[in-house]
Amino acid sequence: MGLALSGGSLRGVSHIGVLKVLEENRIPIDMIAGTSSGAIVAALYASGYTVAEMRTLVKSVSLPELIDIHIKMPGFMKKEVKSFVHDQLRFISSLPMGLISGVKIDRLFTGLWQNRTVKDTVIPLAITAVDVYSGDTVFFVTPLNNRRKIENARYYIQTMIADAVRASISIPGIFLPKEYGDMLLVDGAVKNNLPTDILHQMGADFIIGVDLGYDGRPNHDIHSMTDILMQCIQIMGREVTLLKSKEYAHVIIRPDTGSLNHSDLSAEQRIDELILCGEQAAKNKLSELQSKLFM
Repeated sequence: MGLALSGGSLRGVSHIGVLKVLEENRIPIDMIAGTSSGAIVAALYASGYTVAEMRTLVKSVSLPELIDIHIKMPGFMKKEVKSFVHDQLRFISSLPMGLISGVKIDRLFTGLWQNRTVKDTVIPLAITAVDVYSGDTVFFVTPLNNRRKIENARYYIQTMIADAVRASISIPGIFLPKEYGDMLLVDGAVKNNLPTDILHQMGADFIIGVDLGYDGRPNHDIHSMTDILMQCIQIMGREVTLLKSKEYAHVIIRPDTGSLNHSDLSAEQRIDELILCGEQAAKNKLSELQSKLFM
């Protein structure tokens, strides 16, 4: 059985609740794939972290302390305001590739996974990213013999887990992209927010998808450039997710995280609530899951 965990920014914490219910009901997870925040949880689980350890880990992380702004605002403003007055396009083109450098997050990830690669996992793992140079989907994946081809995709089997996850969470315009070889990698959600296809390729005969992507409900809580960017990524990803879900997933679990969005820094105070959202969503699908899996 394969489990695909989607991106969802801070809402990705709810994946922990889904894992808890699956484990409690002895539903085997033979392989796992993740995108963005789902990649973090997938990589932790595949590396042997327990649900309890993940809950403790999430509560111990201070999100504001991980945000290292790439732009030095005073110098940036002095230099660019003149450009903006004379030429708005020049101003825009001089903006950096991301607002957050990710150095502190790199440090955190290195601490979590040390020098382990995607080959060094307890169960097979796949993490998605996108190369902005070529437009290809990039899979960092545990090597398996059963391979079905995915168009416009590349595969890497010796990558450090920390590097793979860092690439997968690199939201365009927010995080600096991850340089890897001759590629410039960004968030896998750009093309593949719910990576059920790679699990199918890896040989999973039954696939569960946990979808935290845009559910189509109107979102009027949009007040900034970041809000616009995030909403656009969600909208673009929704159609692809729906298509891949229908083709590859046998059961889709959709935690209802309510009004929580990517910019809600109070979310770290809502960790237990988010985990419960995942638990409840998994329980709601349990009978369907068991009937299909054990039929």
